[in-house]
Amino acid sequence: MNYRHAFHVGNHADVLKHAILLYCLDALKKKPAPFAVLDTHAGRGLYDFLSDEAVRSPEWQDGIARLWNWPDPPPLIARYIEAVRAFNADGDLRTYPGSPALVTSNLRDDDVLMACELHPEEHAALKRALPRKANVQVHARDGWQALSALLPPAQKRGLVLIDPPYEEPDELQRAARALGPVLKRFGHGVYLWWRPLKSESLLKSVDAEARAQGAKETLRADLWVDAVTPEGRLMGSSCFLINPPFGLREALQEALPFLAEALTKGRPGWRLV
Repeated sequence: MNYRHAFHVGNHADVLKHAILLYCLDALKKKPAPFAVLDTHAGRGLYDFLSDEAVRSPEWQDGIARLWNWPDPPPLIARYIEAVRAFNADGDLRTYPGSPALVTSNLRDDDVLMACELHPEEHAALKRALPRKANVQVHARDGWQALSALLPPAQKRGLVLIDPPYEEPDELQRAARALGPVLKRFGHGVYLWWRPLKSESLLKSVDAEARAQGAKETLRADLWVDAVTPEGRLMGSSCFLINPPFGLREALQEALPFLAEALTKGRPGWRLV
């Protein structure tokens, strides 16, 4: 699978991933001690719905656009819409914030973002998109190497977002294997690992591998908006969390059925385990 994010920005997968990301950030901010966020595959930071990629593949119209003026969404989704609205001050949906942009807009002065992007053009765009502040660090480095090089953070607590482009056939297995060494060094961190929902058996296998390597407290949230098939367009995604924050399961129990119906394209569904 080759998941070039500019073609899929703002779709159902982004809705799920970013709603969970914001909940995790809010939970970390409930304590006064600073935290760090490592975004292993950060992308370009900001996306324009009038760009060539978004116009050619306007998946956002069946994602964030469907929710934009929803009258009374569940709290998890209302928080997400509010965060996206902050990047569209005139009320028109034109700009979409990727994960590093959402993180930087929710950092306190002592909190830190470490955003990694290896692709030269994406890295340059990311540097332009993010504020030039001492606590916003943009690294031109491989995200998998960053897991060993940048963790544990000096702040001693934080969030690790793992969201690779899945350009290699074994990237799911690679992510599961990468968790083992880092959990030994930063076992109390919050981990949010996004995956395409294509093969249930494969996801069960990598989940089992992650747990075998030390992931004890876990939560998995799946959302699909139509029938999921191993080939063809992405119709579902899965978020696997390690050390999920308190209350997230309950928030997702309310939000997932809402999203399945609001974003449906045919045969929607959800799963929380």
